Amino acid sequence: MNQHSPNSNSSSLQPLLKESTHRFLTEHQNGATDFSNFTSIFSRLLHSLPDPPLEIVWFYSALNFHSTKSTDTSRQVLPVKDLFQLLVSCSSSCNAVKKIAILAPVIHELFSEVSGKKDLREETESLIEGIICYVSINHANNFDEHEESGDLVSCYRELVRVWMVDKIGGDCKFGEDVRLFCPVVSDGVREGMVSEGFGVGYLAGVVTCEAFLLRLCLKFGCGVSRVELEKELLDCAVQMISAFRSYYFVDILLRMLLEPVLPVNAILG
Repeated sequence: MNQHSPNSNSSSLQPLLKESTHRFLTEHQNGATDFSNFTSIFSRLLHSLPDPPLEIVWFYSALNFHSTKSTDTSRQVLPVKDLFQLLVSCSSSCNAVKKIAILAPVIHELFSEVSGKKDLREETESLIEGIICYVSINHANNFDEHEESGDLVSCYRELVRVWMVDKIGGDCKFGEDVRLFCPVVSDGVREGMVSEGFGVGYLAGVVTCEAFLLRLCLKFGCGVSRVELEKELLDCAVQMISAFRSYYFVDILLRMLLEPVLPVNAILG
């Protein structure tokens, strides 16, 4: 799971990112709601980089998401759809592995919206279908999960705190934030991420596995017979597994299947 030195773009931008995340968390804690100054700076930065680091894309998209998220409960899936489109746009020049890994916030937000909310299933299912299609296309497009080097752990916690500032505030133990941000994978997988470190390729495997499980979970509760459901689940699983050409995806999925409980009860319940 360990990977080697980060790319030069990411390394040179780390001081700016660290200072910006600290200022954002401080200002948010003090009640600020206008972060247009951050958004403007990082928008220009993204447009100037031919291959923007994942960390920069995440921070910029988090700022946009917090600024535009609606309090209207009938429109909760729409901001997640907009987030998906924003991340796809921001990573258009990136390689296939990074394009998938960058979607981690989308899976996190989608899980939060669908958990225990059957009235949002139809909208959510349509969005997850789009995500699965996008992930499959990138797996087929010169996918090399070892192409992206660099350990994300050093910046991961700060970025997760930015993403979940409305849910956990500015303080959360490392490990707990990983659990909250990657809700669909098991404790064993998350503990490995914390203890061993991980890079963009491994995160892409986590995102792929989470999307896979979410898609299957949304098949439940559709009112079909058990026989029909089993056939649909099998066909859907085989189709996705055939499309996902990732060692990390298979490794993560098999390790999760060896555990006594899958972390999807909130959806199935």
